[in-house]
Amino acid sequence: MTIQNSDKSLAEFRGLIDAIDAEILESINQRLKIAKKIGAVKIRKGAQVIDPERESALIERLMARNKGPLSRESLYHIFKEIITISRQIQTPQLNDYLGPGATAVYAVIGDPVSHSLSPVMHNRAFAHTGYNGVYIALRVGDIAAAVNGFRALGFKGISVTIPHKVSVMDCLDEVDARAREIGAVNTIVNCDGRLVGYNSDYLGAVKALADAVDIGGKTVVIIGAGGAARAIGFGIIRSGGRVVIINRSPEKGERLAEALNADFHPLSEVREIEGQVLVNTTPVGMFPHAEQMPLEKNLLRPDLVVMDIIYNPLTTRLLSEAARTGCRTINGLSMFVYQGAFQFELWTGEKAPLDVMKAAVESALQRV
Repeated sequence: MTIQNSDKSLAEFRGLIDAIDAEILESINQRLKIAKKIGAVKIRKGAQVIDPERESALIERLMARNKGPLSRESLYHIFKEIITISRQIQTPQLNDYLGPGATAVYAVIGDPVSHSLSPVMHNRAFAHTGYNGVYIALRVGDIAAAVNGFRALGFKGISVTIPHKVSVMDCLDEVDARAREIGAVNTIVNCDGRLVGYNSDYLGAVKALADAVDIGGKTVVIIGAGGAARAIGFGIIRSGGRVVIINRSPEKGERLAEALNADFHPLSEVREIEGQVLVNTTPVGMFPHAEQMPLEKNLLRPDLVVMDIIYNPLTTRLLSEAARTGCRTINGLSMFVYQGAFQFELWTGEKAPLDVMKAAVESALQRV
Protein backbone atom coordinates (compact mmCIF):
# COMPACT_ATOMS: atom_id res chain seq x y z
CA MET A 1 0.00 0.00 0.00
CA THR A 2 1.44 3.37 -1.08
CA ILE A 3 0.57 6.43 1.01
CA GLN A 4 0.52 9.75 -0.85
CA ASN A 5 1.18 13.01 0.95
CA SER A 6 -2.11 14.82 1.47
CA ASP A 7 -4.15 16.72 4.01
CA LYS A 8 -5.85 13.66 5.45
CA SER A 9 -7.86 13.70 8.63
CA LEU A 10 -6.90 11.75 11.74
CA ALA A 11 -9.67 9.26 11.00
CA GLU A 12 -8.34 8.73 7.46
CA PHE A 13 -4.81 8.10 8.74
CA ARG A 14 -6.13 5.62 11.27
CA GLY A 15 -8.09 3.91 8.52
CA LEU A 16 -4.88 3.53 6.52
CA ILE A 17 -3.10 2.03 9.54
CA ASP A 18 -5.98 -0.40 10.11
CA ALA A 19 -5.79 -1.52 6.50
CA ILE A 20 -2.02 -1.98 6.66
CA ASP A 21 -2.32 -3.95 9.91
CA ALA A 22 -4.81 -6.27 8.21
CA GLU A 23 -2.38 -6.79 5.33
CA ILE A 24 0.47 -7.51 7.77
CA LEU A 25 -1.67 -10.06 9.62
CA GLU A 26 -2.66 -11.79 6.39
CA SER A 27 0.95 -11.86 5.19
CA ILE A 28 2.23 -13.34 8.47
CA ASN A 29 -0.45 -16.05 8.42
CA GLN A 30 0.37 -16.88 4.81
CA ARG A 31 4.04 -17.12 5.74
CA LEU A 32 3.28 -19.47 8.63
CA LYS A 33 1.12 -21.71 6.41
CA ILE A 34 3.99 -22.01 3.93
CA ALA A 35 6.49 -22.64 6.75
CA LYS A 36 4.29 -25.48 8.02
CA LYS A 37 4.23 -27.07 4.55
CA ILE A 38 8.01 -26.72 4.25
CA GLY A 39 8.43 -28.45 7.62
CA ALA A 40 6.23 -31.34 6.53
CA VAL A 41 8.22 -31.77 3.30
CA LYS A 42 11.55 -31.73 5.16
CA ILE A 43 10.32 -34.29 7.69
CA ARG A 44 9.13 -36.65 4.94
CA LYS A 45 12.54 -36.38 3.28
CA GLY A 46 14.40 -36.84 6.57
CA ALA A 47 16.00 -33.42 6.21
CA GLN A 48 16.92 -31.05 9.04
CA VAL A 49 13.79 -29.00 9.76
CA ILE A 50 15.35 -25.92 11.36
CA ASP A 51 17.92 -24.00 9.29
CA PRO A 52 19.57 -21.39 11.56
CA GLU A 53 21.96 -20.21 8.82
CA ARG A 54 19.09 -19.42 6.47
CA GLU A 55 17.25 -17.64 9.28
CA SER A 56 20.28 -15.49 10.04
CA ALA A 57 20.76 -14.72 6.35
CA LEU A 58 17.08 -13.73 6.10
CA ILE A 59 17.38 -11.17 8.89
CA GLU A 60 20.65 -9.84 7.46
CA ARG A 61 19.02 -9.46 4.04
CA LEU A 62 16.01 -7.63 5.50
CA MET A 63 18.27 -5.29 7.47
CA ALA A 64 20.07 -4.39 4.24
CA ARG A 65 16.74 -3.62 2.54
CA ASN A 66 15.33 -1.58 5.42
CA LYS A 67 15.24 2.09 4.41
CA GLY A 68 12.43 3.28 6.68
CA PRO A 69 12.21 4.52 10.26
CA LEU A 70 12.21 0.96 11.66
CA SER A 71 15.37 0.53 13.78
CA ARG A 72 17.69 -2.44 13.28
CA GLU A 73 16.99 -3.59 16.82
CA SER A 74 13.21 -3.49 16.29
CA LEU A 75 13.49 -5.25 12.94
CA TYR A 76 15.61 -7.95 14.56
CA HIS A 77 13.07 -8.57 17.33
CA ILE A 78 10.06 -8.58 14.99
CA PHE A 79 11.49 -11.15 12.62
CA LYS A 80 13.10 -13.27 15.33
CA GLU A 81 9.62 -13.58 16.86
CA ILE A 82 8.11 -14.54 13.50
CA ILE A 83 10.87 -17.12 13.00
CA THR A 84 10.29 -18.50 16.51
CA ILE A 85 6.58 -18.93 15.78
CA SER A 86 7.40 -20.58 12.46
CA ARG A 87 9.63 -23.06 14.28
CA GLN A 88 6.87 -23.85 16.76
CA ILE A 89 4.45 -24.50 13.91
CA GLN A 90 6.89 -26.75 12.09
CA THR A 91 8.30 -28.82 14.94
CA PRO A 92 5.12 -30.29 16.53
CA GLN A 93 4.79 -32.31 13.34
CA LEU A 94 7.98 -34.14 14.28
CA ASN A 95 6.07 -36.13 16.87
CA ASP A 96 3.97 -37.73 14.14
CA TYR A 97 7.11 -39.11 12.54
CA LEU A 98 9.18 -40.11 15.58
CA GLY A 99 10.20 -43.72 15.58
CA PRO A 100 13.23 -45.94 14.86
CA GLY A 101 15.72 -43.98 12.78
CA ALA A 102 13.73 -40.74 12.99
CA THR A 103 15.20 -37.35 13.69
CA ALA A 104 16.05 -36.84 17.37
CA VAL A 105 14.64 -33.55 18.68
CA TYR A 106 16.47 -31.27 21.11
CA ALA A 107 15.71 -27.76 22.35
CA VAL A 108 16.90 -24.86 24.46
CA ILE A 109 14.24 -23.43 26.75
CA GLY A 110 14.16 -20.11 28.57
CA ASP A 111 12.50 -16.72 28.67
CA PRO A 112 13.78 -14.89 26.71
CA VAL A 113 15.43 -17.37 24.36
CA SER A 114 15.28 -15.92 20.83
CA HIS A 115 18.83 -14.57 21.20
CA SER A 116 20.29 -18.02 21.87
CA LEU A 117 22.93 -19.37 19.50
CA SER A 118 22.66 -22.88 20.92
CA PRO A 119 20.64 -23.99 17.85
CA VAL A 120 23.38 -22.72 15.53
CA MET A 121 26.09 -24.50 17.53
CA HIS A 122 24.35 -27.84 18.02
CA ASN A 123 22.81 -28.10 14.56
CA ARG A 124 26.23 -27.48 13.02
CA ALA A 125 27.71 -30.16 15.30
CA PHE A 126 24.93 -32.60 14.33
CA ALA A 127 25.52 -31.94 10.64
CA HIS A 128 29.31 -32.24 10.95
CA THR A 129 29.19 -35.59 12.75
CA GLY A 130 26.30 -36.96 10.69
CA TYR A 131 24.08 -37.29 13.74
CA ASN A 132 20.37 -37.35 12.84
CA GLY A 133 19.19 -34.62 15.17
CA VAL A 134 17.58 -31.19 15.15
CA TYR A 135 17.85 -28.51 17.82
CA ILE A 136 15.36 -25.68 18.28
CA ALA A 137 14.75 -22.72 20.62
CA LEU A 138 11.50 -22.56 22.60
CA ARG A 139 10.32 -19.72 24.81
CA VAL A 140 8.92 -21.29 27.99
CA GLY A 141 7.07 -19.66 30.86
CA ASP A 142 5.42 -22.64 32.58
CA ILE A 143 8.36 -24.96 33.18
CA ALA A 144 6.36 -27.86 34.64
CA ALA A 145 3.95 -27.93 31.70
CA ALA A 146 6.82 -27.67 29.23
CA VAL A 147 8.73 -30.60 30.75
CA ASN A 148 5.59 -32.74 30.62
CA GLY A 149 5.24 -31.79 26.97
CA PHE A 150 8.83 -32.74 26.17
CA ARG A 151 8.32 -36.07 27.88
CA ALA A 152 5.13 -36.75 25.90
CA LEU A 153 6.69 -35.67 22.60
CA GLY A 154 9.82 -37.74 23.11
CA PHE A 155 12.37 -34.92 23.00
CA LYS A 156 15.82 -36.48 23.41
CA GLY A 157 17.47 -33.64 25.27
CA ILE A 158 16.95 -30.11 26.56
CA SER A 159 19.23 -27.17 27.36
CA VAL A 160 17.87 -25.02 30.18
CA THR A 161 18.64 -21.33 30.51
CA ILE A 162 17.38 -18.28 32.45
CA PRO A 163 15.13 -18.36 34.47
CA HIS A 164 14.48 -22.13 34.81
CA LYS A 165 17.79 -23.69 35.89
CA VAL A 166 16.72 -24.14 39.51
CA SER A 167 12.94 -24.61 39.19
CA VAL A 168 13.30 -27.32 36.52
CA MET A 169 14.87 -29.69 39.05
CA ASP A 170 11.53 -30.46 40.69
CA CYS A 171 10.10 -31.49 37.30
CA LEU A 172 12.65 -34.22 36.53
CA ASP A 173 12.74 -37.94 37.30
CA GLU A 174 16.36 -37.80 38.45
CA VAL A 175 19.08 -35.23 39.00
CA ASP A 176 22.77 -36.07 38.73
CA ALA A 177 24.54 -35.94 42.11
CA ARG A 178 26.82 -33.09 41.07
CA ALA A 179 23.94 -31.05 39.64
CA ARG A 180 22.02 -31.72 42.85
CA GLU A 181 24.97 -30.47 44.88
CA ILE A 182 25.20 -27.36 42.72
CA GLY A 183 21.46 -26.82 42.95
CA ALA A 184 20.93 -26.05 39.26
CA VAL A 185 20.36 -27.97 36.03
CA ASN A 186 21.14 -26.71 32.53
CA THR A 187 21.08 -30.03 30.65
CA ILE A 188 18.37 -32.71 30.47
CA VAL A 189 18.82 -36.14 28.92
CA ASN A 190 15.90 -38.40 28.02
CA CYS A 191 17.00 -41.85 29.14
CA ASP A 192 14.31 -44.19 27.77
CA GLY A 193 11.53 -41.96 29.04
CA ARG A 194 13.22 -40.87 32.26
CA LEU A 195 14.33 -37.24 32.27
CA VAL A 196 17.69 -36.83 34.01
CA GLY A 197 19.22 -33.43 34.86
CA TYR A 198 22.90 -32.50 34.65
CA ASN A 199 24.96 -29.32 34.92
CA SER A 200 27.55 -28.42 32.30
CA ASP A 201 27.84 -24.72 33.23
CA TYR A 202 30.43 -25.29 35.92
CA LEU A 203 32.55 -27.45 33.62
CA GLY A 204 32.42 -24.87 30.85
CA ALA A 205 33.25 -21.95 33.14
CA VAL A 206 36.12 -23.65 34.93
CA LYS A 207 37.64 -24.81 31.62
CA ALA A 208 37.36 -21.31 30.16
CA LEU A 209 38.92 -19.74 33.27
CA ALA A 210 41.65 -22.36 33.44
CA ASP A 211 42.69 -21.48 29.88
CA ALA A 212 43.59 -18.01 31.17
CA VAL A 213 44.38 -18.23 34.89
CA ASP A 214 45.23 -20.76 37.61
CA ILE A 215 42.13 -20.71 39.83
CA GLY A 216 43.79 -22.53 42.74
CA GLY A 217 44.29 -20.15 45.67
CA LYS A 218 42.59 -17.24 43.88
CA THR A 219 39.62 -15.26 45.18
CA VAL A 220 36.94 -15.13 42.49
CA VAL A 221 34.23 -12.48 42.82
CA ILE A 222 30.99 -13.54 41.16
CA ILE A 223 28.35 -11.01 40.15
CA GLY A 224 24.90 -12.58 40.36
CA ALA A 225 23.15 -15.26 42.36
CA GLY A 226 21.24 -17.30 39.79
CA GLY A 227 21.75 -20.81 38.45
CA ALA A 228 24.89 -19.91 36.49
CA ALA A 229 26.48 -18.21 39.50
CA ARG A 230 25.69 -21.24 41.63
CA ALA A 231 27.28 -23.63 39.13
CA ILE A 232 30.35 -21.50 38.53
CA GLY A 233 30.89 -20.93 42.25
CA PHE A 234 30.73 -24.66 42.82
CA GLY A 235 33.29 -25.29 40.07
CA ILE A 236 35.68 -22.66 41.39
CA ILE A 237 35.58 -24.06 44.92
CA ARG A 238 36.21 -27.58 43.62
CA SER A 239 39.20 -26.17 41.73
CA GLY A 240 40.71 -24.72 44.90
CA GLY A 241 39.48 -21.14 44.59
CA ARG A 242 37.66 -18.94 47.09
CA VAL A 243 34.34 -17.33 46.15
CA VAL A 244 32.79 -13.97 46.99
CA ILE A 245 29.21 -13.28 45.83
CA ILE A 246 27.95 -9.79 45.03
CA ASN A 247 24.34 -9.29 44.04
CA ARG A 248 21.67 -6.59 43.89
CA SER A 249 19.23 -8.65 45.96
CA PRO A 250 20.74 -9.32 49.43
CA GLU A 251 18.30 -12.13 50.21
CA LYS A 252 19.13 -14.15 47.10
CA GLY A 253 22.84 -13.37 47.32
CA GLU A 254 23.07 -14.40 50.97
CA ARG A 255 21.33 -17.71 50.25
CA LEU A 256 23.83 -18.55 47.55
CA ALA A 257 26.80 -17.45 49.62
CA GLU A 258 25.61 -19.66 52.47
CA ALA A 259 25.19 -22.64 50.13
CA LEU A 260 28.73 -22.15 48.81
CA ASN A 261 30.23 -21.27 52.20
CA ALA A 262 31.27 -18.00 50.58
CA ASP A 263 31.25 -14.31 51.54
CA PHE A 264 28.52 -11.98 50.32
CA HIS A 265 28.33 -8.23 49.66
CA PRO A 266 25.34 -6.28 48.31
CA LEU A 267 26.28 -4.67 45.00
CA SER A 268 25.25 -1.27 46.33
CA GLU A 269 27.87 -1.51 49.08
CA VAL A 270 30.80 -2.71 46.98
CA ARG A 271 33.58 -0.11 46.97
CA GLU A 272 36.32 -2.29 45.51
CA ILE A 273 36.77 -5.78 44.08
CA GLU A 274 38.71 -7.69 46.72
CA GLY A 275 39.71 -10.68 44.60
CA GLN A 276 41.95 -11.46 41.66
CA VAL A 277 39.19 -12.65 39.27
CA LEU A 278 35.80 -11.12 38.50
CA VAL A 279 33.04 -13.12 36.77
CA ASN A 280 29.73 -11.64 35.58
CA THR A 281 26.97 -14.26 35.55
CA THR A 282 24.05 -11.84 35.09
CA PRO A 283 22.40 -11.01 31.74
CA VAL A 284 23.26 -7.31 32.17
CA GLY A 285 25.02 -6.23 28.98
CA MET A 286 23.48 -8.92 26.78
CA PHE A 287 22.24 -8.04 23.29
CA PRO A 288 20.25 -5.91 22.60
CA HIS A 289 21.15 -3.99 25.79
CA ALA A 290 24.87 -4.05 25.12
CA GLU A 291 25.39 -0.57 26.56
CA GLN A 292 24.68 -1.75 30.12
CA MET A 293 27.18 -2.82 32.77
CA PRO A 294 26.57 -4.93 35.91
CA LEU A 295 28.79 -2.66 38.07
CA GLU A 296 30.54 0.70 37.98
CA LYS A 297 33.70 0.82 35.87
CA ASN A 298 35.63 2.58 38.65
CA LEU A 299 35.54 -0.69 40.61
CA LEU A 300 37.87 -2.32 38.07
CA ARG A 301 41.63 -2.61 38.68
CA PRO A 302 44.38 -3.27 36.11
CA ASP A 303 45.47 -6.48 37.87
CA LEU A 304 42.02 -8.12 37.63
CA VAL A 305 41.10 -10.99 35.33
CA VAL A 306 37.57 -10.23 34.16
CA MET A 307 35.26 -12.82 32.64
CA ASP A 308 31.75 -12.23 31.29
CA ILE A 309 29.70 -15.34 30.54
CA ILE A 310 27.62 -13.38 27.98
CA TYR A 311 28.60 -14.36 24.45
CA ASN A 312 26.31 -12.02 22.50
CA PRO A 313 27.99 -9.58 22.12
CA LEU A 314 31.41 -11.19 22.45
CA THR A 315 32.85 -7.98 23.83
CA THR A 316 30.37 -6.67 26.37
CA ARG A 317 30.68 -3.19 27.79
CA LEU A 318 32.08 -4.73 30.98
CA LEU A 319 34.87 -6.41 29.01
CA SER A 320 35.49 -3.27 26.97
CA GLU A 321 35.87 -1.12 30.08
CA ALA A 322 37.99 -3.81 31.73
CA ALA A 323 40.34 -3.90 28.75
CA ARG A 324 40.67 -0.09 28.85
CA THR A 325 41.55 -0.36 32.54
CA GLY A 326 44.29 -2.87 31.73
CA CYS A 327 42.54 -6.03 32.91
CA ARG A 328 42.94 -9.39 31.26
CA THR A 329 39.54 -10.32 29.79
CA ILE A 330 37.72 -13.56 28.95
CA ASN A 331 34.56 -13.47 26.86
CA GLY A 332 31.69 -15.94 27.13
CA LEU A 333 32.41 -17.88 23.93
CA SER A 334 34.74 -20.47 25.44
CA MET A 335 32.42 -21.29 28.35
CA PHE A 336 29.46 -21.48 25.97
CA VAL A 337 31.23 -23.89 23.63
CA TYR A 338 32.75 -26.03 26.40
CA GLN A 339 29.40 -26.48 28.17
CA GLY A 340 27.74 -27.19 24.81
CA ALA A 341 30.35 -29.84 24.03
CA PHE A 342 29.55 -31.60 27.30
CA GLN A 343 25.85 -31.55 26.37
CA PHE A 344 26.53 -32.88 22.89
CA GLU A 345 28.53 -35.81 24.26
CA LEU A 346 25.87 -36.63 26.86
CA TRP A 347 23.15 -36.65 24.21
CA THR A 348 24.93 -38.42 21.37
CA GLY A 349 27.71 -40.49 22.94
CA GLU A 350 30.05 -39.01 20.32
CA LYS A 351 33.09 -36.74 20.65
CA ALA A 352 32.06 -33.10 20.32
CA PRO A 353 33.62 -31.22 17.37
CA LEU A 354 34.82 -28.26 19.45
CA ASP A 355 36.41 -26.28 16.61
CA VAL A 356 33.32 -26.68 14.44
CA MET A 357 31.01 -25.57 17.25
CA LYS A 358 33.14 -22.53 18.04
CA ALA A 359 33.36 -21.51 14.37
CA ALA A 360 29.58 -21.81 14.01
CA VAL A 361 28.96 -19.44 16.91
CA GLU A 362 31.61 -16.97 15.78
CA SER A 363 30.13 -16.92 12.28
CA ALA A 364 26.61 -16.35 13.62
CA LEU A 365 27.79 -13.52 15.89
CA GLN A 366 29.31 -11.73 12.91
CA ARG A 367 25.87 -11.67 11.27
CA VAL A 368 23.94 -10.37 14.29
